[in-house]
Parts: sequence; C-alpha cells; structure tokens
Amino acid sequence: MLDVFTIITGAFLLIYLLQVNLWRKYWVKEKEFETEVFKEIRLSVIIPFKDEEMHLKALLNSLSGQVYRHWELILVNDHSTDSGLAIIEDYVSHFPVPIKIIKASHEGKKMALLDGAHQATFDTIITTDADCTFHPQWLETMAAYQCHTQADLIIGPVTIKNNKSALSRFQQIDFMALQLSGAAATLRQQPIMCNGANLLCNKKLYLKANLNNHIASGDDMFLLEWIKTQDKKISYIKAKPAIVETQAISKVRSFFMQRARWAAKAHAYRDKQILLSGLLIGSLSLLMVCALILSFWRLQYLFLYGCCFLLKFIVDYTLLKAGKPFFKFRFGTIEILMAQILYPLYVLSVLLFPIFFKIKWKDRNI
Repeated sequence: MLDVFTIITGAFLLIYLLQVNLWRKYWVKEKEFETEVFKEIRLSVIIPFKDEEMHLKALLNSLSGQVYRHWELILVNDHSTDSGLAIIEDYVSHFPVPIKIIKASHEGKKMALLDGAHQATFDTIITTDADCTFHPQWLETMAAYQCHTQADLIIGPVTIKNNKSALSRFQQIDFMALQLSGAAATLRQQPIMCNGANLLCNKKLYLKANLNNHIASGDDMFLLEWIKTQDKKISYIKAKPAIVETQAISKVRSFFMQRARWAAKAHAYRDKQILLSGLLIGSLSLLMVCALILSFWRLQYLFLYGCCFLLKFIVDYTLLKAGKPFFKFRFGTIEILMAQILYPLYVLSVLLFPIFFKIKWKDRNI
C-alpha cells in the first residue's frame, strides 16, 4: 500500500514529466528566426562593469565587430578598483560607434543599469554583461526581431563557454536546461525566466519598472515579473546569431555563491508561474534526496528513488537533445547521467549554502 510520501513524490514527478515534455514540444515547434529586411532602429547597449579587466578586451573586440552600426555603447563603472577603465579608454577613439563611460551613482548592478538607462539616447535598450562575447550579427538580429514582433521585452539566448573543466561542463548542462525551459515557457506565453546577459527592452518601461532595488540581485527576473504585471508583450528570440556567450565560473565555491544568490531572491517573487515552476523543480529534487535517505530504513523508497531518477533522466535528456543543434552543444549520455545523479544534491547544497557561508558578489555581502 502506498504511503503519503510516495503519493506526494509521485504527484510531483508526474507534473514535472508533463511540464518538461510540454516545454520540449514548444521548443521544437518554434522555427528559428531569420533576419529580414527591416526598418533600422537605434539601440543603446548598456553594460555595467566592476573589476572586469580580464574580460574587457574580449568584450570590446567582440562589440567592435558588430555589422550593425545604429547603436551606442554605454559602459557603467560600478566602482571598479582595477585597471579596467584604462583598457576602455584605449578603445574610445577608434571604436566604430559612440561610447559613453559613466560612473554609477551607487554601488550595485541594478543602480548601474538604471544610471545607464537614464543616459541612453535611444528608446530601445539592450543589457548584457562585461564577461560576454557576441556573434557579429547579434545586434542586427535583435533589432530585426524587435521590428518583426514589436515586443516590449525580448529575451535572448545565453550559453556558457566551455573551459574544459568538469565544473564548466556541469554549468553548461544546468544552464542549457534553464535556457530551454525558460525559452519554451516564453514561447508558450507563460515566461518564467530570463537572463540579463541578453535582454532588449523599451527604455520607458525599464525606467518605470520595480526592480526591488533593496535586493542586491535579480535585475533581470524582477524586470520580467514587473513587465508581466503590465500586460506588455514579451517574446523569446530563437536565432543562432542572437546567442550571447558568457564565462563559466571557475571555482566551486563561487559557483555555489552565484546559485545561492539567485535562489535568495525567490522570496520576493510574486508571479505565480515563476513561483510554481521553481517550487516544482526544487521540491522534486528534495523529495528524491529524502527518498534516497529513507531507503536506508525501507527498501521500497530505493525503488521510488530509482523510478524518479530514470523517468526524470529520460524527459530531461529529450529536452536537452532538442536544444542541442541550436546551442551547438555536444554532450554524451554519460555526462547527462552524471549530472542527473548530482542534481538533487546540488539543489540541496544551494539551499543550505547561505546557512554556512555569507553570500557575496564582487566582494560585496548580499
């Protein structure tokens, strides 16, 4: 006879399987956008930076190679202490579009972005991060898609570069799953996720948005949540030239620090779709960990864990496989299998991390 724990776990598993399979169908159904003839729009690209001297040359070289020329670059110095500003100044005289270098009025990425938006000349802004690189047609594709959709917020694809370490591979798999689920949910007109490394937004809306400035992180997710409350149009661009590449985190502690920072802002979410999606994924992982622990006392829970693991692996693998050609990401079955074994423990570790460590970002306590 089934007990309450088994029934609850089975219910969460069933909902998860149906949800992920639905996301896969929406992703596969959506055709890739191809840039067409469009009325050129002017863009303000806003990039906050703090102690990013290691990445700024690659960032600026990548931006200078953009084929689109109807844009300006706004770099916001978030109280850097390294030599990044000197690197930027070397590019100003020969950069193909105007560069504005401003100092953030207050510490923190959110205030830096808002300062940049206030200084933006044009009505459409794009935000990204200082450790990113871009396809030469990135801005052209984003501009064309905005003209095609007239969306108020466009969520762009982001991928993590592989530095050939086991940690970066896990990040790639985890991040690709997040990207695919977030993209498919948006294509279903139920957006639950976005990433500030690749967002296009109407400037007036951005300046009006409630980004919960008292919370250190979440400029992207709080923007998404607020725009949903305004019933504005949100679109996802499925186009390879629109993919932005960001750096993998090289240290395990820094990786957990980042994920714990992401999780720490969840209490401030009010959107039901965002909350329910997070609850579903987090709860299933925790239930699987509990089933594994309980199996030391009752063998039936080991069977329950095995069923959850196998079915979750199958549906997650099919989602990742569906996104494989678009993100040009190669992975083997063994890699996904290992990631599945680690994933419930990883979720539990992220939740417990703030209990034992202070959450920091750029040497700032969160």
